[in-house]
Formats: sequence, structure tokens, C-alpha cells
Amino acid sequence: MEEAFDLLYRGKCNVCVAAKKAGVSPEEMKRLFRGYVAERPINVNDPDVWLGDVELGWPWV
Repeated sequence: MEEAFDLLYRGKCNVCVAAKKAGVSPEEMKRLFRGYVAERPINVNDPDVWLGDVELGWPWV
């Protein structure tokens, strides 16, 4: 489940695909993922917060 959350968090997978692989409903995956995200807030006041994000994401891949 942690791997699915990490992929969702980084935008590398969609919720329905992750839910199917984890064996839960998309609604349950959304509920669980909201909790995962709530525990990992991003400091939006830090102008350098995105400097560590070096992986290309869709649609650039």
C-alpha cells in the first residue's frame, strides 16, 4: 500500500489502477490516500520546496 501511495503522491499512477493493484475499491483508496497526504504537508511558503523534484512527469515524459 505504501508503494501505491508513493506513486499516487508523485503523480505516477492513477487512483483506479492503484486501487485495483492493492485490492481495494477506488473510493477506499481515495479515503486512505487523503490520510497519507494529510500526514505529509508541503511547506508552500518555502520557495525552494520544488528544487528536489527532478523527475519529469506527464505530459513531459
